[in-house]
Amino acid sequence: MTNLEKRALVEECRRSNLTAKQWCEAKEIKYRSYIDWASKINKEDRVAPAKLMQWAEVTPVTKTQEKEKAEVKLICGKWIITVEAGFSPTILAEVLKVVDAVC
Repeated sequence: MTNLEKRALVEECRRSNLTAKQWCEAKEIKYRSYIDWASKINKEDRVAPAKLMQWAEVTPVTKTQEKEKAEVKLICGKWIITVEAGFSPTILAEVLKVVDAVC
């Protein structure tokens, strides 16, 4: 079994609502093998966390630009939501719920 397959199984187990032991029993996987895989993955992630991170693009804004138009752009796939000063937090929350369901 490849490391990628082991990682996928560990992630599946973590997403389940079962304990690792229960999940292993249900999948007929040796619990000790799972512990070895999860430990190795945890160690790899601690050593090289940057490979799992995704950085957002940040564009600096001058004070003049800030006064002209204070806004935040939220980008999710093909969606771009621009939130300007004076926005309604209630409406934004509702829009984000819909976008989260779609993205």
